[in-house]
Amino acid sequence: MKYIITESQYDNLFTDKNYRLVYKMWDQGMNTSDIAEITGIRESVVLYLLREKKIHIDCEFAETLLPTLYRTSMINKDFRSGDETLRLEWTIFGAFITFNYEDPKYILKGYATPYWNGECVTPVDSNYFEDKETNQYEEDSWNDHTETLDNTPDSFNSIQEFIDFLNYEYPKELFRTIQKIIKKRSFN
Repeated sequence: MKYIITESQYDNLFTDKNYRLVYKMWDQGMNTSDIAEITGIRESVVLYLLREKKIHIDCEFAETLLPTLYRTSMINKDFRSGDETLRLEWTIFGAFITFNYEDPKYILKGYATPYWNGECVTPVDSNYFEDKETNQYEEDSWNDHTETLDNTPDSFNSIQEFIDFLNYEYPKELFRTIQKIIKKRSFN
């Protein structure tokens, strides 16, 4: 069921009263799903309201936050660095992040999900590699080309700190790791 609300009703979602209510419910031990269900506020809005609150986020909790955060506009999904582009997407059918990387010479696609299985690690697996200059490509041969990010923090002090990692540090690390995989997979 969908509800149509006015712009002023939408603005009221972010009132001080809602902040206090969500903070209090969190402090009483409720999780974001329970808060969303009881208040009728979308879970992504609950996360938005809690983003500045001091909350210890370990690797296991980070893993549970990823699906909801990746479905919001709080997380950037498109990145550029010079002539390189990187697109990240939370899979609809699974519980992982796919990436599509492209530069003038190569295309690389695969998976790179931070906090995989609740652990403080980010494995990067490639399942498609193409050399644009030679038109050679490999599909589904990622087993020999797995890398991990050099830096996957083991905790955060707030949801906003976690969001900042996903928007700034994670893509930088992923660009570097993708370059390592491309060197291994090169047809030369």
